[in-house]
This record gives sequence, C-alpha cells and structure tokens, in this order.
Amino acid sequence: MRWKSWLMLALALLLTLACTIPLPRIPTPAPLTLIEPVDQQKTITAEGVSEASVRLGLYVGDLTLRSSAAGPFFDGHFRYNVAEWEPVIREERVGAALRLTVNQGLGTQLPLADGEQYSNAWDITLGNALPVELTADLGVGAANLDLGGIPLTGLSITAGSGDVVLSWATQNPQPLGTLRLTAGTGAVIATQLGNANFDRLSFVGGTGDADLDLSGTWTRSALGDIKAGTGKITVRTPAGVGVRLNFSGTSLSDLHTVGFSEQSEKVFVNADYGKVPLTLTLNVAVAVGDVTVIAP
Repeated sequence: MRWKSWLMLALALLLTLACTIPLPRIPTPAPLTLIEPVDQQKTITAEGVSEASVRLGLYVGDLTLRSSAAGPFFDGHFRYNVAEWEPVIREERVGAALRLTVNQGLGTQLPLADGEQYSNAWDITLGNALPVELTADLGVGAANLDLGGIPLTGLSITAGSGDVVLSWATQNPQPLGTLRLTAGTGAVIATQLGNANFDRLSFVGGTGDADLDLSGTWTRSALGDIKAGTGKITVRTPAGVGVRLNFSGTSLSDLHTVGFSEQSEKVFVNADYGKVPLTLTLNVAVAVGDVTVIAP
C-alpha cells in the first residue's frame, strides 16, 4: 500500500541521519575509590570581616554543627574513606564580607549498595562573634545542628533522606530574617525555635514526620508558613505568645488542635491571643499530610 512505501522511506531517512549525526558521549560512572580513613582539618579566621555567609553541601554522610565562643570563625574536621569525597572548600573575601562554601566531592558515582563500607563525617564549629547567613544542603545521612549562640541573619536547611535534629538552646543575638526548613524522607526534630529570633518561619514537609517546637525566648511577633507533605507534622506553640492559626486544606480532619478555639471558619486562636503584646501567626496548608498544633 502507498502508506507503507512512505513509512519505509521515512525509516530509511531516519537510519541515515542516525549514522551521520554524532551522538554525545555519555561518561561511564567510575567506581568509588576506597582508601584508609583520612582525618582532615580546616580552620578559617575572620580578621577584617564584619559579615559572612556559609554554604554546606553534604550529599552522603553525617553532619554535626555547633557554636563556640572561643576559637576561629570556622573549624571543620572531616573524616572520610572515599578519595572522591574529599571536601572542596572555597573562601572568598569581598570587602568586609566573607563567603565560604564547603562541598563534598562526588566523583561520578554514588553508593547505591553496600553503603556500610563507606564513611563520611563532618564536625563543624562556627564562632559566635560574626553575623552569618547559613545554608545547608543535605542528602543521605544524619544531621545534628546546635545553633544556640550563633548570630544568624538567615538560615536555610534542605534535607534529603536522612534525619535532621535542630536545636537552639540559647537565643540568637542577631535578628534572623527567614528560617527555611525543607524536609525530605527522613524525620525532622527542631527544639526551641523561638530562640532563633526569626521574622518568618517557612517549613515544607516531606514524606517523613516532623516535630517543630516553637518554645524559647520571644521578643517580637513573627509569621510562620507550614506546608504539610505526606508525613505527620506536630507544631508546639510557645507560652506567653498569642497564636492565630489559619488553616487551608481539603478537610479539617487533617488538622488537629490542642488548646485552641475556633474563632471563625478555619481560623483558630489560643487563650493568649489578643491579650499579650506578641503574636505568632501560623498559616497551615494541608493537601495530603496530617498536622497537629498544640498550645502549652
């Protein structure tokens, strides 16, 4: 039939073009190189600097971060047993500003099996004498961040499949603009977030569960946006602060409140709302997940 002839001609043309057009080379992933464990330390001072930003990119491994009143601005200890995972540290000074980036080297392959033979752990201490904006991009592994005392002006944490524990035992001496937490498949536990001294909290849930404790020392009003993923989110609101909860979602059955009364349709308030100087407004959006908000 006539259409069969045209089809055969089209196929012949396609085969001819395939033979004449060069195809890009796709690199073959090289295996990771196991080595004897390496202990590496990097210290960075901040003389002549009045502000800083730190960006951490740890894609396979565990992170511990804390503050220190003594010592240098940045003190990092890195222990790994894969040659390709040697950290890449870039330090840039522009005027009185320090820009520090610490990224894990990757090579061309990630461990998809036999992960127990690989190790990668970062132990980082930040000094508390310099205002800093901190960003942490995390992949596979656990993270424990004790941020009490660090004068943070901004914070953004993006989690992958590992669990994240975030604590703020002492108040942030610096006003923090936006505190961004983006969860992955692991659990997120955050305590005393009120000590962060933030203007705005942005939390985006993943498939794992999250527990957000907003207790601490509050000195000003703030706004929080909570977007649920498919996991369960528990929000513990602070004492002595008026809390207004605005809910948006397909069903109120996805929202559970303890210690709140319904002021109007999908609007809830705690007992202190309108009676104390400080107010925390929480916008909670639920599509699939489940959110519980608890007043003390």
